[in-house]
Amino acid sequence: MRWISFVILLLFVTVLQASVAPFLAVHTIRPDLMIILAVHYALAARTNDAVLAAYFVGLAIDLTSLGFAGDANVGLHALSFGLIAFAIVKLRDLTFRESVVTQFLFTFAAKLLLSLMTGIYLSCVLDLGSGWREILVTGAYTAAYTAVLAPYGYWFMRSLRRPLGIGTTHRLRVR
Repeated sequence: MRWISFVILLLFVTVLQASVAPFLAVHTIRPDLMIILAVHYALAARTNDAVLAAYFVGLAIDLTSLGFAGDANVGLHALSFGLIAFAIVKLRDLTFRESVVTQFLFTFAAKLLLSLMTGIYLSCVLDLGSGWREILVTGAYTAAYTAVLAPYGYWFMRSLRRPLGIGTTHRLRVR
Protein backbone atom coordinates (compact mmCIF):
# COMPACT_ATOMS: atom_id res chain seq x y z
CA MET A 1 0.00 0.00 0.00
CA ARG A 2 1.25 3.46 -0.86
CA TRP A 3 0.78 5.63 2.20
CA ILE A 4 1.45 8.96 0.51
CA SER A 5 -1.39 8.27 -1.95
CA PHE A 6 -3.59 7.23 0.96
CA VAL A 7 -2.91 10.48 2.83
CA ILE A 8 -3.75 12.51 -0.27
CA LEU A 9 -7.00 10.54 -0.74
CA LEU A 10 -7.81 10.93 2.96
CA LEU A 11 -7.34 14.70 2.75
CA PHE A 12 -9.49 14.83 -0.40
CA VAL A 13 -12.32 12.84 1.22
CA THR A 14 -12.07 14.92 4.42
CA VAL A 15 -12.50 18.11 2.39
CA LEU A 16 -15.42 16.52 0.50
CA GLN A 17 -17.02 15.49 3.80
CA ALA A 18 -16.75 19.01 5.16
CA SER A 19 -17.71 20.90 2.02
CA VAL A 20 -19.90 18.75 -0.25
CA ALA A 21 -21.71 16.43 2.18
CA PRO A 22 -23.80 19.26 3.72
CA PHE A 23 -25.22 19.96 0.25
CA LEU A 24 -26.20 16.30 -0.10
CA ALA A 25 -28.12 16.37 3.18
CA VAL A 26 -31.72 15.23 3.24
CA HIS A 27 -33.52 16.68 6.28
CA THR A 28 -30.23 17.01 8.22
CA ILE A 29 -29.18 13.44 7.36
CA ARG A 30 -25.78 13.57 5.64
CA PRO A 31 -23.85 10.79 3.98
CA ASP A 32 -20.65 9.79 5.75
CA LEU A 33 -17.98 9.63 3.05
CA MET A 34 -15.29 8.80 5.59
CA ILE A 35 -16.92 5.49 6.50
CA ILE A 36 -17.03 4.57 2.81
CA LEU A 37 -13.28 5.15 2.62
CA ALA A 38 -12.60 3.13 5.76
CA VAL A 39 -14.79 0.20 4.75
CA HIS A 40 -13.27 0.16 1.26
CA TYR A 41 -9.81 -0.20 2.75
CA ALA A 42 -11.08 -2.82 5.19
CA LEU A 43 -12.44 -4.84 2.28
CA ALA A 44 -9.61 -4.34 -0.21
CA ALA A 45 -6.27 -3.78 1.54
CA ARG A 46 -4.02 -6.25 3.35
CA THR A 47 -4.96 -6.96 6.95
CA ASN A 48 -2.51 -4.70 8.77
CA ASP A 49 -2.84 -1.92 6.22
CA ALA A 50 -6.64 -2.08 6.39
CA VAL A 51 -6.85 -1.68 10.16
CA LEU A 52 -4.21 1.05 10.22
CA ALA A 53 -5.87 2.95 7.35
CA ALA A 54 -9.26 2.79 9.09
CA TYR A 55 -7.64 4.01 12.31
CA PHE A 56 -6.19 7.01 10.45
CA VAL A 57 -9.58 7.76 8.87
CA GLY A 58 -11.10 7.79 12.36
CA LEU A 59 -8.28 9.97 13.64
CA ALA A 60 -8.93 12.44 10.81
CA ILE A 61 -12.57 12.60 11.88
CA ASP A 62 -11.55 13.14 15.50
CA LEU A 63 -9.16 15.94 14.60
CA THR A 64 -11.67 17.76 12.40
CA SER A 65 -14.70 17.47 14.69
CA LEU A 66 -15.74 19.33 17.78
CA GLY A 67 -15.40 18.11 21.35
CA PHE A 68 -18.31 17.20 23.60
CA ALA A 69 -19.08 19.22 26.74
CA GLY A 70 -15.71 20.94 26.66
CA ASP A 71 -13.84 17.64 26.53
CA ALA A 72 -11.78 16.55 23.56
CA ASN A 73 -13.01 13.46 21.77
CA VAL A 74 -9.74 12.51 20.06
CA GLY A 75 -9.60 8.75 19.93
CA LEU A 76 -13.31 7.95 19.92
CA HIS A 77 -13.64 7.55 16.17
CA ALA A 78 -10.08 6.30 15.72
CA LEU A 79 -10.63 3.42 18.14
CA SER A 80 -14.11 2.73 16.77
CA PHE A 81 -12.94 2.66 13.16
CA GLY A 82 -10.01 0.44 14.06
CA LEU A 83 -12.27 -2.07 15.81
CA ILE A 84 -14.84 -2.03 13.01
CA ALA A 85 -12.12 -2.53 10.38
CA PHE A 86 -10.70 -5.43 12.38
CA ALA A 87 -14.13 -7.07 12.41
CA ILE A 88 -14.58 -6.50 8.68
CA VAL A 89 -11.13 -7.95 7.95
CA LYS A 90 -12.07 -11.10 9.87
CA LEU A 91 -15.38 -11.43 7.98
CA ARG A 92 -14.36 -10.35 4.48
CA ASP A 93 -13.08 -13.74 3.33
CA LEU A 94 -16.57 -15.15 3.84
CA THR A 95 -18.08 -12.76 1.30
CA PHE A 96 -17.66 -11.59 -2.27
CA ARG A 97 -15.78 -8.35 -1.66
CA GLU A 98 -16.60 -6.79 -5.04
CA SER A 99 -20.34 -7.39 -4.72
CA VAL A 100 -22.56 -4.34 -4.39
CA VAL A 101 -24.60 -6.15 -1.75
CA THR A 102 -21.49 -6.83 0.34
CA GLN A 103 -20.39 -3.21 0.07
CA PHE A 104 -23.88 -2.01 0.99
CA LEU A 105 -24.21 -4.31 3.99
CA PHE A 106 -20.72 -3.70 5.40
CA THR A 107 -21.11 0.07 5.03
CA PHE A 108 -24.53 0.02 6.67
CA ALA A 109 -23.36 -2.18 9.54
CA ALA A 110 -20.16 -0.16 10.07
CA LYS A 111 -22.02 3.16 10.25
CA LEU A 112 -24.66 1.69 12.54
CA LEU A 113 -21.97 0.29 14.86
CA LEU A 114 -20.18 3.63 14.83
CA SER A 115 -23.41 5.38 15.81
CA LEU A 116 -23.94 2.85 18.60
CA MET A 117 -20.41 3.40 19.95
CA THR A 118 -20.83 7.18 19.73
CA GLY A 119 -24.21 6.98 21.45
CA ILE A 120 -22.79 4.93 24.32
CA TYR A 121 -19.87 7.34 24.68
CA LEU A 122 -22.13 10.40 24.68
CA SER A 123 -24.52 8.84 27.18
CA CYS A 124 -21.59 8.24 29.52
CA VAL A 125 -19.93 11.64 29.07
CA LEU A 126 -22.97 13.90 28.81
CA ASP A 127 -25.41 11.81 30.86
CA LEU A 128 -28.03 12.02 28.12
CA GLY A 129 -30.49 9.60 29.64
CA SER A 130 -32.76 8.61 26.77
CA GLY A 131 -31.11 10.98 24.24
CA TRP A 132 -28.90 8.19 22.93
CA ARG A 133 -31.93 6.67 21.21
CA GLU A 134 -32.20 9.75 19.01
CA ILE A 135 -28.51 9.34 18.15
CA LEU A 136 -29.16 5.73 17.12
CA VAL A 137 -32.20 6.62 14.99
CA THR A 138 -30.29 9.38 13.25
CA GLY A 139 -27.37 6.95 12.87
CA ALA A 140 -29.64 4.37 11.24
CA TYR A 141 -30.92 6.91 8.71
CA THR A 142 -27.37 8.10 8.05
CA ALA A 143 -26.23 4.49 7.67
CA ALA A 144 -28.92 3.79 5.11
CA TYR A 145 -28.15 6.96 3.15
CA THR A 146 -24.40 6.27 3.23
CA ALA A 147 -24.90 2.64 2.20
CA VAL A 148 -26.95 3.73 -0.83
CA LEU A 149 -24.08 5.98 -1.96
CA ALA A 150 -21.37 3.45 -1.08
CA PRO A 151 -21.22 1.56 -4.43
CA TYR A 152 -20.41 4.80 -6.22
CA GLY A 153 -17.60 5.52 -3.78
CA TYR A 154 -16.25 1.98 -4.17
CA TRP A 155 -16.39 2.32 -7.94
CA PHE A 156 -14.30 5.51 -7.72
CA MET A 157 -11.77 3.97 -5.33
CA ARG A 158 -11.59 0.74 -7.35
CA SER A 159 -10.39 2.82 -10.31
CA LEU A 160 -7.62 4.20 -8.05
CA ARG A 161 -6.30 0.83 -6.88
CA ARG A 162 -3.06 1.00 -8.84
CA PRO A 163 -2.05 4.49 -7.61
CA LEU A 164 -3.08 3.55 -4.07
CA GLY A 165 -1.07 0.33 -4.17
CA ILE A 166 -3.99 -1.96 -3.42
CA GLY A 167 -3.91 -5.27 -5.24
CA THR A 168 -6.86 -7.12 -6.62
CA THR A 169 -9.18 -8.88 -4.23
CA HIS A 170 -9.74 -11.85 -6.52
CA ARG A 171 -7.70 -14.83 -5.56
CA LEU A 172 -8.25 -18.51 -5.78
CA ARG A 173 -7.25 -20.78 -2.98
CA VAL A 174 -6.16 -24.23 -3.95
CA ARG A 175 -6.11 -26.79 -1.18
